[in-house]
Amino acid sequence: MTDEETRVLTTGGQIDVREVGQGTTALFVHGLMVNGHVWDPLIPGLRDRFRMVLPDLPLGGHRTPLEPDADCGLQAHAQRVVELARRLPPPVVLIGSDTGGAIAQIAVTLEPDLFDRLVLLPSDAFDNCPPRLLAPMRLLADVPGAVRAVALSLRLDLVRRAMMLLVSRRSPDPALLDVLLGELPGSRGVQRDFAKLLRGLRPEVTEAVAKELHRFRRPVLVVWSRRDPLFPFHHAQRLASCFSHSSVAIAENSRAFVSLDEPEWLAARIAEFVAAGDGRPQADTR
Repeated sequence: MTDEETRVLTTGGQIDVREVGQGTTALFVHGLMVNGHVWDPLIPGLRDRFRMVLPDLPLGGHRTPLEPDADCGLQAHAQRVVELARRLPPPVVLIGSDTGGAIAQIAVTLEPDLFDRLVLLPSDAFDNCPPRLLAPMRLLADVPGAVRAVALSLRLDLVRRAMMLLVSRRSPDPALLDVLLGELPGSRGVQRDFAKLLRGLRPEVTEAVAKELHRFRRPVLVVWSRRDPLFPFHHAQRLASCFSHSSVAIAENSRAFVSLDEPEWLAARIAEFVAAGDGRPQADTR
């Protein structure tokens, strides 16, 4: 297919969506304060085998604000992922990272039969929502002007690079970094959506969904980073144990954003996992 960029109407507002490549449908759910471009390093390795669907969910790095009264909680975002998936040709592989991994967990419990496979990268899970190092950000959402001040600070290259060091061992290309932040530094609507999301990041949400993950009975691949300051390493096996058909692959040279740190390795793991059919892929610990 030809690469396309569209705007899709979902509950609460419109979402920008790119589609790249051809083959099995793979829906990618990014994390906090970035957008679908965080997956761009995977495109060369996957576009010939996958129809890569790359939405910019309203998680802070988006360009198009939701409606002012839109629900920006994790459950609402998971429902938007379900709405997007319903529009896509099956089978649909769901891939989530960071906050997007928590959203993906909720989505597969909302409609377990909608998704054929699930890939979870380092993500909010269990009692780690938001990650403990980022917990003060949730408090900022209730301080007038605080979220806007943080957003404005992201216009400074030093601040942006310090933020990315938490999630990536590599320093992204400056042009990609500009794109990843979307309109957060300048759009009050995007800042409003982001503040509402922060208020809904609570461990009660991810702890509750963990008890329902057993409902998803299709194959699951948990890809985790061994040395990550945000997402505990032991959560990899713990998440895998929540599913009846799962395996674990370890990214040895990544932080949370494996797609930025080890894109070739991650693309190969995703392709192998999907190509394995119903067979259980072997854990790759290198």
